[in-house]
Amino acid sequence: MTASSPAKRAEQPHRVVMLAYRDAQILDITGPLEVFARTSRWLTDQGVRRRPAYQIELVADRAGPVRTSGGLQLVAARSYRSLRRVDTLLVTGGIGAEAAARDERLLRWLRTQAERVPRIGSVCTGALVLAAAGLLDGRRSTTHWAWCDRLAAAAPRTRLEPDALFIRDGRIYTSAGVTAGMDMALAIVEEDWGRATALAIAQELVMFVKRPGGQSQFSRQLEAQRRDDPCGALQLYILANLTADLRVPRLAERIGMSPRHFAREFVSRTGVTPGAYVARVRLDQARQRLEEGGGSLKQVARRCGFGDEQTMRRTFRRALGVTPQQYRARFAG
Repeated sequence: MTASSPAKRAEQPHRVVMLAYRDAQILDITGPLEVFARTSRWLTDQGVRRRPAYQIELVADRAGPVRTSGGLQLVAARSYRSLRRVDTLLVTGGIGAEAAARDERLLRWLRTQAERVPRIGSVCTGALVLAAAGLLDGRRSTTHWAWCDRLAAAAPRTRLEPDALFIRDGRIYTSAGVTAGMDMALAIVEEDWGRATALAIAQELVMFVKRPGGQSQFSRQLEAQRRDDPCGALQLYILANLTADLRVPRLAERIGMSPRHFAREFVSRTGVTPGAYVARVRLDQARQRLEEGGGSLKQVARRCGFGDEQTMRRTFRRALGVTPQQYRARFAG
């Protein structure tokens, strides 16, 4: 973290406020807040700060119990309308998000907060609430994969990235479903207190790894195994044979279809063209290899089916906005 980070500059705690509503997802609330609470305690235990780095608070339409979608209740300390100072404002997700997105009083309040709060984010379907307030217009965003179509409809001017775990676009943060909110919170901790602190907190919370936001929400292997049809078998073949000839005529021949019929069938069953699917899988595999740190860029390009380093570089620039070398420098373990 740089010396100019807001959380480090101020001795007073950085106020993280989670906005909840009826039928919110409990882990969308407690997961990210626990990341900030554990960071605060860790920094104090390590002697980095004398006072808590973060002060967390749950708010809702009114003070008192808030029923979550699982039936358990959490207690909001106050109404969101009584807040005076917020440094990071997060909107929870849950099946109640669509109702919250129709609350005009809440949406007006969010628009006002967007003019003064340094950092605003959403967890999971909380992105629908930000979208209804107009805060995602012209920005990149993500949400839980099962809700991406609804977010795209609610915010046609957002640049939706359905495959990302979390995204930061300026002061606005959005995350995918449930535990991805904890990944987003760890990324915020890293911005405020550095990578070593974020990794230490991930370890304390026994999280598998501090995942970068650009990582995929999906396991291509599981996605293919779930399909009980020729396209599913072909997806598994693609995953296992990235260096093979994976052009449409060859793939069509493999399952006994004409190229035209195969291309239509593949799009109908998977939602993407065969070429786009192959490109996505090769990109996913290259990202994984770069994160693991093994092999030269030339070797990664060859093993993932790009053919050469320049083709892989162009793919990374187009899809992620960074070069493979920059990606490795940022995300290698």
